[in-house]
Amino acid sequence: MTHPTHPATAVAHIRSSRHATATQIPSAHSSPIRKEPRMKSLLSSRPVLWFLFLFNLVVSVAAGFALHGMQQVTTSAGMGAVAIGAGAALFLRRRQRA
Repeated sequence: MTHPTHPATAVAHIRSSRHATATQIPSAHSSPIRKEPRMKSLLSSRPVLWFLFLFNLVVSVAAGFALHGMQQVTTSAGMGAVAIGAGAALFLRRRQRA
């Protein structure tokens, strides 16, 4: 059984800023926004770039032999694009050091 809500109470509740979802999260908790630099530095490290390059290159070539039809084309193209991106990042990083 639901209780009827007075219209004035409902409007006052909507206009108030004290909703359960509007509470502040303590600063001890981390948010995805704060983790972005950590993830970005992890993805740009040399071992991760080498893994992405080699693994995706091997999977791209293997998909060309193991799969058939449109699945073969899309898998090879997607994995190949990631391999090319990781290889380019490795190449550009090497040129910056020299």
